[in-house]
Amino acid sequence: MIAGIQVKVCGLTRIVDAQAAAAAGADQLGFIFYPPSPRHLGIERYAAISAELPRVARVAVCVEPSPVDLARLAELGFAAFQIHFKADTPHAQVAAWSDTVGASRLWLAPKLPPAQDVRPEWLALAETFLLDTFHAEKFGGTGETGDWEKFQRHRLTHPGRSWILSGGLNPGNVREAVDATGATRIDVNSGVETAPGVKDAAKLTALVAALR
Repeated sequence: MIAGIQVKVCGLTRIVDAQAAAAAGADQLGFIFYPPSPRHLGIERYAAISAELPRVARVAVCVEPSPVDLARLAELGFAAFQIHFKADTPHAQVAAWSDTVGASRLWLAPKLPPAQDVRPEWLALAETFLLDTFHAEKFGGTGETGDWEKFQRHRLTHPGRSWILSGGLNPGNVREAVDATGATRIDVNSGVETAPGVKDAAKLTALVAALR
């Protein structure tokens, strides 16, 4: 935790970057399992490097996973499962994810159009919600700044849930973002990279300095 803020560094593909994130003070390390993403790692590759990763909580990030894929990930020792999904995903499917990994380990990351909020029925399925920048074609990782007002509204309306701010956070705007939203948990990805999946240790250090 950095100055009272939990930080997750997402989109890790290299051991050296995971080590740099841990050294900078990251609370969670995020690994993406979604083939269309340029930061996709894959279960086999993750299993191969797992033993060499820092002893920091790890988060599996996926998009609308099948029951089989989520069950496989659940066997790999992840502390949490961040699932991105379309806002019109059937409730039964979202509930099945919760049943598989448990509400305490499920981070729901719905792709919410600008005028839509988190659906009330989702609140019973997960203890943690991540709000990322909306993009019609993509599920996160756009580098574009999210809707800070919407995030703050959700955080204040549903204090019984944990809210993670994501979307375009970088050393230059992270302090402003935290001050504007009251976020106590953030997710960073492209804002601390030199290329997709390649983290920049200097940017990680600068982001931590900005939070302090």
